[in-house]
Amino acid sequence: MNRSNRTIASALPIYGQHLAEATGIKVVIGGDRAYTNGQQVNVPMVKDGDAKLAFGFIAHECSHVRNTDMRVFGSTAGTPIRQKLLNILEDVRIERLSMDQYPGTEDDIRYLNRKVLLEPFSPNRVGTTPAEILHGALLFGTYWKLQEPQLETPAKAYLAALAGLVGQPLADQIMAVACRCLDCSNTEEVLGLVDEILALLPDDQQQQQQQQQQQPEDSPEESGAEAGDGESGESDAAEGSSEQEAGDQSQGAGQNSSSGDQPGEDDAQNTGGAQAPAGADQDSASQSQQGQDQTRWLTDEDSWEDLRSTGIRSQVLSSTEADLAGLISDIGDEAARMIEAEADANGTEEVLQCVDVRKPGKSSEFQRIRLGLEQSAGLRQVMSGLLQSQVDVRVRLKRQGRRLDASRIAMLKAGEGRVFRSKARAVKEASAIQILLDNSGSMDGHLDHAEAALYAVLKALEGLPLLSVGAMAFPFQTLHGERCQLIKAHTETLQAAVNKGGFGLQAEGSTPLAGALWAAAGELFQRRTCTASRKVLFVITDGMPNRNLEDPGYTRRMVERCEASGITVIGLGFGAATEPVLRETFNHYCCVGTVENLRQSLFGLVREVLAA
Repeated sequence: MNRSNRTIASALPIYGQHLAEATGIKVVIGGDRAYTNGQQVNVPMVKDGDAKLAFGFIAHECSHVRNTDMRVFGSTAGTPIRQKLLNILEDVRIERLSMDQYPGTEDDIRYLNRKVLLEPFSPNRVGTTPAEILHGALLFGTYWKLQEPQLETPAKAYLAALAGLVGQPLADQIMAVACRCLDCSNTEEVLGLVDEILALLPDDQQQQQQQQQQQPEDSPEESGAEAGDGESGESDAAEGSSEQEAGDQSQGAGQNSSSGDQPGEDDAQNTGGAQAPAGADQDSASQSQQGQDQTRWLTDEDSWEDLRSTGIRSQVLSSTEADLAGLISDIGDEAARMIEAEADANGTEEVLQCVDVRKPGKSSEFQRIRLGLEQSAGLRQVMSGLLQSQVDVRVRLKRQGRRLDASRIAMLKAGEGRVFRSKARAVKEASAIQILLDNSGSMDGHLDHAEAALYAVLKALEGLPLLSVGAMAFPFQTLHGERCQLIKAHTETLQAAVNKGGFGLQAEGSTPLAGALWAAAGELFQRRTCTASRKVLFVITDGMPNRNLEDPGYTRRMVERCEASGITVIGLGFGAATEPVLRETFNHYCCVGTVENLRQSLFGLVREVLAA
């Protein structure tokens, strides 16, 4: 079981909320797809999924939303390889920006890199075409040199292939350009590096010039063979034979066939000359063989010389989407595919988001507020007792004091001077309370009293020092599914929440309590409340949550997750709630029934919680 399934504090929805607060990017946890639409990041909550992979995906995509100009990618649409290389270098750049701006994301991003690049790597699939080799060298080589040392093995494999293709000096020059991506300030500058790399690749004209420069080295031998007699011809034949054994071509072999000397040897030499590619010399052949030796993953029939027969640059630029299919160029897209595969295999957990849809002037709002105001008297003392720090009642013995411990007087004869008793005083500590109101269809007829009780608790808590209070209700039906709706934010006063129309809810929908607990608990771990030493979550409900056929104990385990993270969860039963029903979900609960019973019910419950 990974850490997201043990507690709330380290779970994916809380991580997403924290990163959203830090970066200003909206992060939605839910559904069954992982994607970014340019404005928000969406990730499913996978059952027993790889939470760290999801953390890295969120950090990666949030940095894309903040730092990538997607319009630049539009200019690369006509050249697939150009777009893929831009993706590679831009991913490295925006990930480094995330690590620098938000250091807490570094470990998750590096895990993402290893998960996406290292685990699927196979040395037998390095690639054989120039586009595949260049793509792999930039992907693995740049990540290895700039960010992830554990990618050394695949990086060296691709870099060796690139050196065999274009030569070591040019391969080093290409990688030097790629590593400058960290110096770029925007996506357009990264595209400039991609174009610079493509311009470094040799084209047809450059390769023809290289072949022409190599031809003068053979011309003295050719002229000597034509002017020589049979004796020199025999010497040339011997040289041609040795060259043929090395696998190279020889002009002298063709001249010996016309001299008439040693016809058997001439025939063998002519046969070898017909099989070798025309115009290749010993240096190019040896360089080709060296490239094959350096890249042992190529099959025997492949040859760097075949790749060099046409311009490497033209081959790379002419690569189609079909030619590049299967290559990983976008780390985020590949991570999304892996997360969605987990979701398909394991299923997802329901996580409700909280939205602010408050509208003032609801007809039932003022009636419920008046009723709650009437019942708030006397609640303040009860709630203060719940929030007070525990008193250290252990007796401490001292050598000086005002209260003598009579049972230790006899110890004075033995030289023991610690005979005075003392107790520590309680210290006020910061607290945070979140209230979750069930306004599902089963609460119809009981919502007046439930919402009045909510207002009474909020009124009783208002103004207490070192206390932050918030409230929300569920479910709220939207086009995108069920959500929680905000009643009062932790950053606003109760009167401000009333003025914005936070009260006056209507009963509707089912009771997705487990998913709503994510939203409520998340409020207790936001930036304003996460440092509170005491966290309390009140759930006002009829105690009848949705029954998940595949996982009937999901709601109960959500309560246990909250309590494992230091949240005291208290169920307040209204409507049809009974003790057996509430006991199935909550460890601390009471049946209130009507708002008139709230004070007495809470008084007994607070004593129980403090004694626990």
